[in-house]
Amino acid sequence: MTVYSDTEMRGFCLVVTEAGSKTFAVRYTLKDGDEAGKQARVTLGPYLGADGKSVAMARKEAAKIIGDAARGIDKAARNRVARKGASVADLCEKYLAEHAPTKRSAAEDERRITARILPAWRNRKVASITRSDVRALLAPIEHGDVKAGQRPAPYEAWGVLRLVKKLFNFAIDAEMVDANPAARMKLSTEPQARERVLERADELRAFWELTEGDTYMPASYAAALRVQLLTGSRPGEIVGMTWDELDLDAGEWVLPRARSKNGREHLLPLTPTLRGIIEAQGARWAQEQAAREAADKPARTTRYVFPALRGGRYTDRCRALMLDAALAAYTEAGHKLARFTPHDLRRTAETLMAAAGVDREVRDRVLNHVDGSVGGKHYNKHDFKAEKLAALQALEHIIHARLAAKSTNVTPIRRKA
Repeated sequence: MTVYSDTEMRGFCLVVTEAGSKTFAVRYTLKDGDEAGKQARVTLGPYLGADGKSVAMARKEAAKIIGDAARGIDKAARNRVARKGASVADLCEKYLAEHAPTKRSAAEDERRITARILPAWRNRKVASITRSDVRALLAPIEHGDVKAGQRPAPYEAWGVLRLVKKLFNFAIDAEMVDANPAARMKLSTEPQARERVLERADELRAFWELTEGDTYMPASYAAALRVQLLTGSRPGEIVGMTWDELDLDAGEWVLPRARSKNGREHLLPLTPTLRGIIEAQGARWAQEQAAREAADKPARTTRYVFPALRGGRYTDRCRALMLDAALAAYTEAGHKLARFTPHDLRRTAETLMAAAGVDREVRDRVLNHVDGSVGGKHYNKHDFKAEKLAALQALEHIIHARLAAKSTNVTPIRRKA
C-alpha cells in the first residue's frame, strides 16, 4: 500500500493498494478531549476517475473532519461504531461501490451477491455471520438440493466461497468486523478440472444442428456459440463483441485490453467462414429492424454483433438458461447431446487444434493465454497473425471433416468465397 499526501492540505491523502485501487482518506490527531494526541484515519471514498468523487470534493470533506478533530470529535470512532452495526446488505453495497469496480470479477461478484449472498444474509449484521453460516450457505450449492431441483455445482460453490472471503477481508479493512469467518475454509470436495470436450463426430454434428438458425435458441446466440467453437475464445468475449472491434475488410477482430482477461489487447484473424457468420448477423439485425419499422414500431440500435432481443448484451444467467433450455428441447425432439457449457467449446477448440497438428505456442496465442516467460512478456512482440490464421483454418477444416463424416442431415460450414 502506498500513501500519497496532498500538497495543499496536511492530512489529506490518496491511498493506493497493490491491486491498484485508489481511495481518498484523511489522517488527523485529536487535540482535545479525553483522547487528545490520538492519531486516526478516515476513508472518504474511492477515486474512480473523472466520473467519481473529485479531489476538490474529497478535500472539502477532509477539511471538515480535521476541523472536528481539533474540537475533540473523533469521526473515525463514530464510523467504527456505525460499521459494527452494519448489515450484510450495507457491506455488499459498499463493496460493490468501492472495491469491485477495480476488479475484472465485478460482474460475477455482483451476480453472486444478488443470487446467493443477499437472499440468505441481507438483513443479518455483518458481525453476526459465523463459520457455520458460511457452511450452510455453501452446502446446497456444492452438493445440490433435491427439494429445490438444484444440481451440485462445486465450481459455483468455490466461486461463492472466494467471494465471501473477499467480502469479509474488505469488511476487516473497513473496520466492520475483526475476523473473517471464512478464513482458511475449504470445500469438502474440491472441484475437479472440467474435461468435457465435443470432439466426436456425432457430438459436433449434434452441436451444429442445435445451433442452426433459431430452432432451439435465439439465432444471435446460436451464431455466437458457433463463433466461439471456431475461435476458441472465451464466452464473454464473444457475446460482448462489438462492431467497432472488427475490421472486416482486413479480416481482423481486436479484443481491447479492457475486455481481455489478461489485460492485453488480442488480435484474432477472421477466416472467410467467421466473416460470413458475422456479416450475416448484421444483415439479420437490419432485417429485423426494417420489419419493426414496417409494423410502425421504432427500430432498435445495437453495438453488439450478437445482441439480445432489445439490442443489449446477453447476461451470464440468460446464456446459461438459454443453453439448458435448448439442450432440453433438443433431447425432447429425439436427439442426443450430453450437457455442455460454453467454456467446454473453448476446450474443444484447443483439443481439435492439437489434433490438427497446431503447435502449443500457436494454440496459446489463439486462445490468448499469457506467456509468462521473460522473452514472452518483454521481448517477443510478434503478433502471430499468419500463424493464428493458419491454426483457425486447421480448426475449421477438422470440424468440417467431422461434420461431413457419415452425415446427410446437418448443414455443413458454409465457406465464404
